[in-house]
Amino acid sequence: MQVRRIKLTRIKEKEEYNDEDFVAVEEPLQIRICNKSCDTFAVIMRTPGNDKELSLGFLYSEGVIDSIEDVKNIDQRGNTIDVWISKPLKVKTRDLIVNSSCGVCGRAFLYTIDIIKSETKVKKEVIFSLPEKLKERQNVFNITGGLHASALFTIDGELIYLYEDVGRHNAVDKIIGRLILEKKLPASSYIMQVSGRLGYEIVSKGIKAGIPIICGISAPTSLAIEMAEEAGVTLIGFLRGRSFNIYTHRERIVF
Repeated sequence: MQVRRIKLTRIKEKEEYNDEDFVAVEEPLQIRICNKSCDTFAVIMRTPGNDKELSLGFLYSEGVIDSIEDVKNIDQRGNTIDVWISKPLKVKTRDLIVNSSCGVCGRAFLYTIDIIKSETKVKKEVIFSLPEKLKERQNVFNITGGLHASALFTIDGELIYLYEDVGRHNAVDKIIGRLILEKKLPASSYIMQVSGRLGYEIVSKGIKAGIPIICGISAPTSLAIEMAEEAGVTLIGFLRGRSFNIYTHRERIVF
């Protein structure tokens, strides 16, 4: 369940009254890595649903797996998911809970940056169309106003996947996990659109997935711009209405 009905008190000027509303659900997901035995790798605060995609995308971003071939099986019981891998674990487990805003997601990218090789070009009219297409399909956000979203589009603006979550990085991990399941990595001919700002964690995950164009409705950070420039990613921010800013690799946008 992604939505929960709650009771509340509304205050408007001098008026006070009891009412009900809907809020987005946030619960912990324990991800355990299993080989001969199972050990907790991380606890992620997330919106329940699409936990398999979330786990695979997170483990890919963390450098635990490189493809679906590294995964033997996935078992889930409630808020615990066991991912059985076919190779030794080479990264350390998370020491802390990964909260919905995330501290440092995608730790592998603190040390290495992949270079994206893609000849993908997109018309500016397609870019203009993405925020509205994203908003129209944000079902839980439209009820609660409390979730981030990430969507993957073709270069013609066709919506392929859309996921919502309390954590913007979780929504991206769900996208990447779906790409892993469908063996579509690197995603070198797609556009990723997110509903918020473009921070390090968002851009690093997109780079690792091979996505050449990453768009957001809000601002990028300085580190996100630096990484996108080095990796060969076209980074677009403040995509609202009929305007946007191109921060890196302008050559992919066709006017």
